[in-house]
Parts: sequence; C-alpha cells; structure tokens
Amino acid sequence: MIILSILAFILIFSTLILVHEWGHFTAAIRTGVKVEEFGLGLGHTLLKKHHNGVDFTLNAIPFGGFVRMLGEEESSNDPRSFEQAALWKRMLITVAGVIMNWLFAIIALIIVFWAGSTPILITQSDFQSAIDTGIITVDDTQTITAVNEIQKPLLEAIPYGITETFRISGAVLQKVAEIPGDVMRQGGVPEGLAGPVGIAQITHQVTPEGLIPLLKLAALLSISLAVMNLLPIPALDGGRLLFQLFELITGQRPPAHYENYLHYAGFVLLMSLLLLVTWSDIARLIAG
Repeated sequence: MIILSILAFILIFSTLILVHEWGHFTAAIRTGVKVEEFGLGLGHTLLKKHHNGVDFTLNAIPFGGFVRMLGEEESSNDPRSFEQAALWKRMLITVAGVIMNWLFAIIALIIVFWAGSTPILITQSDFQSAIDTGIITVDDTQTITAVNEIQKPLLEAIPYGITETFRISGAVLQKVAEIPGDVMRQGGVPEGLAGPVGIAQITHQVTPEGLIPLLKLAALLSISLAVMNLLPIPALDGGRLLFQLFELITGQRPPAHYENYLHYAGFVLLMSLLLLVTWSDIARLIAG
C-alpha cells in the first residue's frame, strides 16, 4: 500500500503541475510568444527532448515546474518575446495556469459528485451550511453523527461541480487569510498548513479509500494551487499580474530590473516557507 500511495502522490502532484504549466505554455504558443523551455520539476536537468523549437525537460527536484519564454527575464527586442508582447497577451499567459487548475478541479468535481461523494468542507461556515441543508446530520446533543453523500445526475453534476469549485476557492482563500494571524498566535506553522510531506501523508491515508476520494483530493489541491498562485506575492502568478495591472492602470511599465529583483526575493521567501512547512510536516509525522 505504501508503494501505491507513493505512486498516487507522484501522479497527483505531477498532474497538477503539468496542468498548470500547460496553461502557460498553451497561452504563450497561441499568442505568438516564443517558448524556450517547458520544465517539469526544478534543478538539474535529467532528461531533455527538443521539439518544435522547445526544450521539454524533466528535472531533478520533483516539485514545481516552469515555462521559460524568450524575453521573460532578460531584455529582448525579438517580436516573439514575452517582453515585446501586448499587455493583454502577457496577462493572459500569466493567468492561464490558474485557469487550467480551476478547469481541472471543475472536471474532477463533476466526476466526483456524479459518482457520489461527501462534500469538501473547509471553514466553520461550510460545516454550518452543511448542517442547515441536511448534508450533515446532527443529533439532539449537537454532535455530528453523519456526513451524507451527494450524488447527482450528470446534467446536475456539471453546474454543481462549477459552483463547488468556486465555493471551495473562497473557503481556501479565507483559510489562507487566517494564516498570518495563526502564525503569530501559535508561534509556528499552523496545523492545517501542509507542504509536500504533509500532502504525501494525506494521500497515503486517502489511497485505500479508492479512486473517487483520490480524485476529490486532487480537485482540492488543484483549487488550492490556483488560489495560492493568485496571491499578490512576487514570483507567483499573482505577483506578476500585480505588476501588469500597474501597467494597465498607469500606462507605464515598471523597470524590468526592479521587477526581477522582487521576483527573486519572492522566490527565496517562498522556498524558505516551503522548507519551514516541510520541517513542520516531518516533525508532526515523527510525533505521530
């Protein structure tokens, strides 16, 4: 079962990264921007395939991915470069990864609730709404006794999957907004915040339950990836979008070197946070 859980974790994680980066890649190709490399993973290149002018690479660190475009991080006068592309094209390329993650989640949740599954409940208001609508059954002592399964015909599952995706997105954003306060109160990483190790542990717990629970987990992770990437933090899609919105409003483009410095700083900050969360996940795992 451990081997199966590891394979499930790798498949889910790789699929979500691939979906996200494929969004950036497709948007760039469709808008005429030159893509130099499509990378899955980070760090040292293990495998490389050159096709239609693009290097497709598999890299040593199996977390993350990237699409490297001409003129994205360096100055270029080439009309095919990201730097020379119209603002609307650059904005579309920036948000395309998030859009693909939401689309993946919608399709996954349509399948999940067509097959039948319990709902994804994140915030206290989610639980209260589920109680009010009868999804959660409560006894006379106000103790939760059962979470009822939701199963819908396909034509009903389609709009339900769409609305659930954006309801869950709002709930995830609410939990993300609570993280700084939780860190200050607890003096460490909040219990609900998990990195790759924590997600691997959750995957191991879910794997024995079958395909539909795994698909539901993948949908939740895809939504979380979309929401996190839209945060206005340099190095994330949301940080890049923030600079583009500044350009849209003011008509002036921020100095490229200034923007790049901020993205580098944001990357270091995110990697530091990832290490901290991973250490916390390992400590929790050891503590049982």
